[in-house]
Amino acid sequence: MRRHITRTSILGLSMAAAFPAQAAAEARTDVASLEVASASDETAATGAGDDDWEVTVVPYGWLSGMKLDIDTPQGEQIGVDESFGDILDVLKFTVMGAMEERKGRFVAIQDLIYLSTESKGEGSLGPGLVESEVDQKLLSVTLLAGYRAVDEGPLSLDVLAGARITTMKINIDLTGPLMEIERDTKATKVGPVVASRFHAPLGENWGLGVYGDLGGFGVTADLSWQLMANIHYRISDHWSLGAGWRHFEADQEKDGFDVKLAIDGPFLVASYRF
Repeated sequence: MRRHITRTSILGLSMAAAFPAQAAAEARTDVASLEVASASDETAATGAGDDDWEVTVVPYGWLSGMKLDIDTPQGEQIGVDESFGDILDVLKFTVMGAMEERKGRFVAIQDLIYLSTESKGEGSLGPGLVESEVDQKLLSVTLLAGYRAVDEGPLSLDVLAGARITTMKINIDLTGPLMEIERDTKATKVGPVVASRFHAPLGENWGLGVYGDLGGFGVTADLSWQLMANIHYRISDHWSLGAGWRHFEADQEKDGFDVKLAIDGPFLVASYRF
C-alpha cells in the first residue's frame, strides 16, 4: 500500500504584523508556543514588580513546509507536492499570532494558527494512480496557564497545562481514467495539553528559548504535539527580535478518514511587551 507525502512551503503572515500539526493542527500550536517563549522570559531584567501585569504581543512569520497524508474510507491514499516557488498558487489565506500574560509566577499563553491552502498532487486507489486536488483548512488554538517553577532573573522554567482546539476541513477531488470522485471531511477536536518552556541567557541582550507541548492523548482528541527553539535579541525594554525552528504535528481520524499533518520550518518573531 503506497502512501504519498506532501511538502508545501508556507509563509505565515502574522496577525499583528500582516494586520495577516488531534491535532494537524493544532495553534500551540502554540507562542510561547509559542514564540512568546523567549521574549517574556526577560521580564526580570526589566525590573517589573511581582504585582504588575505584563502582556506580550507576538506577531510571527513561519516559513514552513507541510506534509499531508490522507487515507479515505474508500481506500484512496492522497498526497500533494508543491514547492515554495508555488506559494502564491498554494496559499489562500493565513493568520498567525500569540499573546502572553504574566503576573508574578502566574503565566498564561494563547496561540492561534489559521491556514488555508489548495494543492495539486497524486493519489492512489488500489493499483491505480489518480490526480488529486486538495483544499485544506486548518485552525489550531492553544490555551495554556501555568506556574513559573524557576524564576532566577533571565533563567526561567514554566510548567503549563490547558487545551488545544484543532479543526481540519479537507475537500478532495480525484480524477482518473473514467472516474471523477469528490471526498470531504471535517473534524473538530478538543483535548488536554501539557507544556514546558525554558529560557536561558546567552550574554549581553541575547537569549535562548525552548518550548514543547503534547496534546490529545486519545481522551477527547487525537494526538498533537509541537516543539520549537529560538534565539532572540532584546532591543529595548519593550521590543525583542528572534529567529528559530518550529515543528507541529496533528493526527486526526473521523468517519474512516485518517489525516496526518506536519508543519515544519524556520520562523521569525517580533515581540512587544507592555
